[in-house]
Amino acid sequence: MQTLASRPSLRASARVAPRRAPRVAVVTKAALDPQIVISGSTAAFLAIGRFVFLGYQRREANFDSTVGPKTTGATYFDDLQKNSTIFATNDPAGFNIIDVAGWGALGHAVGFAVLAINSLQGANL
Repeated sequence: MQTLASRPSLRASARVAPRRAPRVAVVTKAALDPQIVISGSTAAFLAIGRFVFLGYQRREANFDSTVGPKTTGATYFDDLQKNSTIFATNDPAGFNIIDVAGWGALGHAVGFAVLAINSLQGANL
């Protein structure tokens, strides 16, 4: 009598699946680093605002204050600026917190626009 192990089987021979290659971790990297883009564009706009456009900005502001209508010689806004320490600065050219906020906001906006345009590369619209 044949043992169970030595009997011929009617099943097809078992196939051995080929070994898969080990998985490799795929790292997705953005084309531009957002921190570098935002910081760089903000720094560039602050430098442009301070060293390029500040003289033009101040000249236009002085022109508007001398040409505008005044009934008593001083406007309410002029009186507010005389006593305000918010606009005081140690910068020799007078670059104050309002200038920093304005030029910094423009730098951020341009930086986000650069990132948005860069993310559209390869997109099917």
